Amino acid sequence: MSEILEFRMHDPERGVVGLGSLLSLIPDNDWVWSMLEFDGMLQGVTGLEYSESGQKVASSPQGYVMSGAQVREFATGVRQCFDLLLVAAGERHLLDPERFAAGDFTGFPLFLTVSDSTWWTVEIGADTEGASVLAARFRARHGVETV
Repeated sequence: MSEILEFRMHDPERGVVGLGSLLSLIPDNDWVWSMLEFDGMLQGVTGLEYSESGQKVASSPQGYVMSGAQVREFATGVRQCFDLLLVAAGERHLLDPERFAAGDFTGFPLFLTVSDSTWWTVEIGADTEGASVLAARFRARHGVETV
């Protein structure tokens, strides 16, 4: 069973919890990332300007597909994240548009969402290597509880 963690984006002790902060907790891996939804403010992101971010995300049924390095680079340019749906897969062919359309994200190593600049949700797949260590990192950094 996957582990779901939720915590506030605006932490009174740590300030705003950004995408880069979350990604920094994830060890290097070969995952393929797909951004299925993004609304936010960008600055200096190579290849993705705010005015076209929604178009690029929506232009492919697989979402805006990135490597681990690319998603980290993207995160450095996110100044504010209003809404986000970001999923990691072991291989690109696993990014199934039909599953995405049905809201089925089971079996993916990691799934990140933010809603209305308020709450982060991190879902760590049961089969994700080092899942318990990864969940412990999120809890330690963000003081989260399991949902």
